[in-house]
Amino acid sequence: MQMHSVERLDEYVVLIPAYNPDQALVTLVRELKEIGFVHVIVVNDGSVETSRSVFEEVGKWVTTVLVHEQNQGKGAALKTGIRHVVEQFPGTHGVLTVDADGQHLPEDVRNLYEAGIQRPHHLVMGCRDFSGAHIPFRSRFGNQMTRGVMLVGSGLRLKDTQTGLRAVPLRYAEQLLDVPGNRYEFEMNMLTFTKRWQVPIQQIPIQTVYVAENASSHFRPVIDSILIYRMFLAYSLSSVASFLLDIGAYALFIFLLNPWFETTHVLIATVLARIISSLFNYVVNRKVVFDSKARRAMPKYFGLVGLQMALSAGLVYVLFLLFRDGEVWIKVLVDSLLFVVSYYVQKRWIFKR
Repeated sequence: MQMHSVERLDEYVVLIPAYNPDQALVTLVRELKEIGFVHVIVVNDGSVETSRSVFEEVGKWVTTVLVHEQNQGKGAALKTGIRHVVEQFPGTHGVLTVDADGQHLPEDVRNLYEAGIQRPHHLVMGCRDFSGAHIPFRSRFGNQMTRGVMLVGSGLRLKDTQTGLRAVPLRYAEQLLDVPGNRYEFEMNMLTFTKRWQVPIQQIPIQTVYVAENASSHFRPVIDSILIYRMFLAYSLSSVASFLLDIGAYALFIFLLNPWFETTHVLIATVLARIISSLFNYVVNRKVVFDSKARRAMPKYFGLVGLQMALSAGLVYVLFLLFRDGEVWIKVLVDSLLFVVSYYVQKRWIFKR
């Protein structure tokens, strides 16, 4: 009887970060090898002693098992594996990351591999469908939230921002070693940096698999969400602080100048308050939020401030002439609308790396 040979799938190195895995990992690596994947690397991210037997069995199938003595997080495990691939497999197309909990089916991994071969310069993502009734609420809600944040923050319209099934080209993978984040936020930061490094993204559908309501997930909803949204939260806090400083200074100047001017005190108070708050906001955004070293950030930023200040003062003044009352509340309304526009400009132009 003639035996059919299995195709060698060696253009990508499969990378599986694992923390306290069960037999699902053994099944996954065995099936990946059976369908033809040549290079499979597993990173033991400081798993407990009871997982030793799983890694011993996995070691019979995979190319390498890399070990963290202590748990460092999924991002750190991915970086360890990526570094190994960059050093030991420089001739491959890149890295194909797969989760260890059985959510990614071997046939979907194969489909992602083929899509990566066809688009060697793309970051290819396996995207799940979250519309089904069987999807756990925290997964559906988390995906919707991160999709919205990613769209607003980076302009990326993605169907599934949290998927761990990704084909990463080698050039981009090597750059990822310098991307911040050692836990789940690393995968979000990976997407943010595609925009900065002009790496196109290809999304292909995969099957949505959840075992026991995704109970095997090591995602910590509060702590890891804060880490994932750290930059967005920092920007929001900076903006809120600047906004409150602006409103507070504006209200103070209105109080001080009102007895001396009939209407022009609104313009003067707007300008003085915006100068104070914009200096504060620029320093915080540049040094803390974006950690930017862009040389032309200051003239761009204060060009935006000048335009925003003119729009704010003009709109507030016109509305005040119409209503003749409520200067502070008029400003709150106007600047709330301008805040959204300013966010996009700062994120995508002024502090872009």
